[in-house]
Amino acid sequence: MAERRPDRPVPPMAGTAAVGAVVHLLATALEEGRDLPSMSGVLADSSYRLLPA
Repeated sequence: MAERRPDRPVPPMAGTAAVGAVVHLLATALEEGRDLPSMSGVLADSSYRLLPA
């Protein structure tokens, strides 16, 4: 990422934060009684948004 977009530095914990966000979405879905297959669209959209452009 640093080579592709030197104007947008990536914080060292960015990867950890992205994984934590996905885990949080899954945990919340389970707590609310939703089935995990129903989360596929939300997870795909979230993952796309979390990936560096």
